[in-house]
Amino acid sequence: MNVLSAAILAVIQGLTEFLPVSSSGHLVLGEAILGADAFKNSIAFELVVHLGTFLAVLVVFWKDILNLIQVFATRIIKPAQWSTEFSENSEFKLSVLMIIAMLPAGIIGLLLRDQISELFSKPFMVSTALLVTGSMLLATKYFPRADKPIDLKKAILIGFAQALALLPGISRSGSTITMALALGIKQEQAARFSFIMVLPLIVAATGLEFIDLLEVGISSSEIVVLIIGLLISFVVGIFSLKWLLQLLRSGKFHYFAWYCYSIAILGLFYF
Repeated sequence: MNVLSAAILAVIQGLTEFLPVSSSGHLVLGEAILGADAFKNSIAFELVVHLGTFLAVLVVFWKDILNLIQVFATRIIKPAQWSTEFSENSEFKLSVLMIIAMLPAGIIGLLLRDQISELFSKPFMVSTALLVTGSMLLATKYFPRADKPIDLKKAILIGFAQALALLPGISRSGSTITMALALGIKQEQAARFSFIMVLPLIVAATGLEFIDLLEVGISSSEIVVLIIGLLISFVVGIFSLKWLLQLLRSGKFHYFAWYCYSIAILGLFYF
């Protein structure tokens, strides 16, 4: 992979990680079109661009993340008070629900890791999955706005929506935010829950990729490409996430459905 291809794929990752259009699906299509498999260390590249978008979430939501960690850490060490804290402390309850919501994707991802990995070499299947993503997004246009709290049942349903997004072409943010909106959760709360709850999964996935990277190794000539991928995905990711939050507030989340349909149709014909 040359520097230009790395920069293009990093921009794609930075934009699509947060926008509801499937970053994994776009990377599959982008690599297929660019022939980016010429880059011998795709594991390392995927690791650094995901790290870049992970850091972008930390930057945008750093106050929320620090507060949740502090609240959770100071109360988890007192098991006798868990029930009371869960009922009375909204931040502790939210942190627990986020952990519960990430379990379906974590468990399914570990059990079916090899099978899911095989799908990343099938751009036609990814194009088909983008049609599903577009349909989910379009449905949000007809959801009534509400401000219901997130409870255990809603957290589990959002968690299974996230598990569906293990398939490349199914947007993680699209599926989780769509589910949250369908359950009557406010737009900003849906986005906050969606992006913060995925952080432990990103850390776990990055750790697994890092283990694979240790087995493959990395050459000094590839370091420049990796640094470019990291920086670009980080910067673009910050702007992408802030843009999505603005679109959610304005009720234009469903606009991305037409983009997904367009890419899907082009992909189906191309591949």
